[in-house]
Amino acid sequence: MKKHILLFSALVLMASCSEDDEAQDTAAPQILSATINGEDHDLSFAAGDNLNFAADVSDNEELGQLKLDIHDAFDGHGHGKMASATWAHSQVIDLSGASATATETLNVPDPVTAGPYHMVLRLLDAAGNESEFVEVDFLLTNGGEPQFNITDPDFSSEVHAPKGQSLEIVGSITDDVDLDEIVITIAEEEEQDHDHKVASGEIFTEDIDLGGSADTSFDLSTVDILIPANAETGHYELKISAKDSDGNYAVFSAEIHVM
Repeated sequence: MKKHILLFSALVLMASCSEDDEAQDTAAPQILSATINGEDHDLSFAAGDNLNFAADVSDNEELGQLKLDIHDAFDGHGHGKMASATWAHSQVIDLSGASATATETLNVPDPVTAGPYHMVLRLLDAAGNESEFVEVDFLLTNGGEPQFNITDPDFSSEVHAPKGQSLEIVGSITDDVDLDEIVITIAEEEEQDHDHKVASGEIFTEDIDLGGSADTSFDLSTVDILIPANAETGHYELKISAKDSDGNYAVFSAEIHVM
């Protein structure tokens, strides 16, 4: 009889542990959308602007916290003057319920170093499960960053770039003080969630160091942008990054069709 009681107790304990395991929340929460001033791409703001952030989030049981981190996305090749007034901001927003819209108004510092920035979001539920991160890219300006003046080709419509030939760009980059570095790349585009794009499969890159030459203007037509003859046909991102001696960045990007 005692053996039957012990066996029954063990079965009850095992069943209880099984129920606890089944009840454990292991589902990750979700960031459904993230916007700044109602938009999630092609974002540009000036020093001193207010950024109205909003994120729709959900969980199968109970939300916990939304972690928000803002930092620069500069190329950082390591020469020239390092930017000293870049914007870095971290914040945790407490949440409750199974769904919510997290909102916050952030103020861009003034002064701030101009250039590309990331807002990275991570969501935790009450059980400690973490969502996939979501990234919102934006550009900050301060009036002193390099300026692009490109007259040809017309990047507002599709630009064809034949394989084995040079992509000719007519235009210039100017700065009010001194240009320090220009980086030109062409890479494949890959889609990510939330309409963001990441570049891979680089087919052209050139890093032009202008440090110490006191250049306030650079002629883009002097760069031979050769499209490799063995490049795959498809759409690519042309990206031109310009840095001045004050550490400010400006970025020009456009889609080209390699064929």
